[in-house]
Amino acid sequence: RENQSMLITGESGAGKTENTKKVIQYFALVAAAGAKKEDAKKTMTLEDQIVSANPVLEAYGNAKTTRNNNSSRFKTMTLEDQIVQSNPVLEAFGNAKTSRNNNSSRFGKFIRIHFGSSGKIAGADIEVYLLEKARVIFQV
Repeated sequence: RENQSMLITGESGAGKTENTKKVIQYFALVAAAGAKKEDAKKTMTLEDQIVSANPVLEAYGNAKTTRNNNSSRFKTMTLEDQIVQSNPVLEAFGNAKTSRNNNSSRFGKFIRIHFGSSGKIAGADIEVYLLEKARVIFQV
């Protein structure tokens, strides 16, 4: 297998950020589907390991609340979901309203998604560059 790249470019307001979100969601969906097939072959899946470790986690991470006497503060999230959910965090700090777009990106992103030999997502790197600080904090 060889490395592959995708470059998403376009004019302001053309939908580059939204298109990138859809591409990442697609990769996450396809990788998760492949992972489920791979995990079905194993005797103990990662999900099973996490579930079996839950009593230990609960001992350190739970607190009594008014709703639930043993409310878990831990939320199991797949790597695919973590990658998809990182985007709103970046947007919160680097997007601004413009006359053409209510959620205009004021920065560029270089996203590298790493896949294992089975096609499952193994990790990701997101590098932010060219943040236009003045355009994030000031509007004409």
